[in-house]
This record gives sequence, C-alpha cells and structure tokens, in this order.
Amino acid sequence: MTEKVLVVPASCLWERVRHADRGLITEDVEQLSDVVAACGIFMDRPAAEADPTHKQIIPYAIVRHGDSYFLLQRKDAQGERRLHHKFSIGVGGHINPSGVALGHDAIVEGLTREIDEEIHIAPGYRERLIGLINDDTTDVGRVHIGVLFEVVSSSSDVRVRETDKMHGTWALMDRLRDTYDRLETWSQIVYDSFLQPRLAGAP
Repeated sequence: MTEKVLVVPASCLWERVRHADRGLITEDVEQLSDVVAACGIFMDRPAAEADPTHKQIIPYAIVRHGDSYFLLQRKDAQGERRLHHKFSIGVGGHINPSGVALGHDAIVEGLTREIDEEIHIAPGYRERLIGLINDDTTDVGRVHIGVLFEVVSSSSDVRVRETDKMHGTWALMDRLRDTYDRLETWSQIVYDSFLQPRLAGAP
C-alpha cells in the first residue's frame, strides 16, 4: 500500500510562512495546530513529494541534556540516499494516519511516535515548541515544513534504536560547529537561527 502522509495546502498557511524562503519562523507558530485541524488531509506520499501546493508536516525534535545535544549521523542503510553520512541534530519524520486523529494534537502525537520509533529517551523528558523550519530554496524543502521542538532530557540515557541506520552521540556546541558543513539543511537552519543566538545570550 502507498504510504499516506499529513499535508496542508500551502494556501492555508499564514502570510509570514508563505513568504519565507528559508529560515526558522517563531512568530504565531501555535496557529499551525489550527491549520492542521481545519485544512489537514492525508495524501499519497509520491503525489505529495511532487506537489509544492501542499506542505508535508514534519515534527522535528532536537534533544538536549544540559549543554549537550544529541548528534546523529546517518549510515548507508538509511533509505534516503541524499542523507547518507550526513549529520543531524534533529529527529523527525512524516505523520501517517495510523493512530493519529486530524485534530489539534496531531503534531504532538506524530512527534511522540517519531521519537519512540527512532530513539530511546529515559522517562521524564519534556518538549516545547520552538518554531517552523521552512526552506523553499530546494525541491525537497518546497514540499515540507518542519515543526521544531526542543526535547529536554533529564538523563543522558538517550540512544538510537535503529543502529543499522544511524549512530548517535552527545555533542557540545564546539562539536556541532565543527560538523556544520556536514549537517543536513534543516539542522543548519536550527543551528543558525536557534542554537547560535541562544549561545550568544538571546532569549
């Protein structure tokens, strides 16, 4: 069966998102839940990947413990060849119909399922919504929008579940800086627009 993924018509997104070519949008991000509840549909993934009039909704979580972030490196077994050996500070994926209702909690439910599938985090973590990652400068970016969450773990007990596909380790900011050129595009946007300003003392 063809995979179905959650999308929203780009025309349903508010003006700030529609006119952002590349970057992290932090204003009015809570509106996205209302947009999904009102306009969200499930579309066959092959059709969605070729349709820039719709945006696939991708929960994307960065995991922090103290001053360290969980850094992932994708292996050859990863399905998307364009991502092989790339580094990422985000865990994310499509939202599928199974077990997810098209309501206000669809994004958080999708986030929880994605985290549970890709990594193990010790109980007691908490997440907070940061913003939307948009990149209309690439063919892939034009059909996706990332919903960025920061997940704060009270324990360093975080590890990759699918070890054949990814390797994970804790990294301080200097390590992230050293791997910047090999980070996936969305991770570079998060580094530039969220992590660096925070390091410089921005709220």
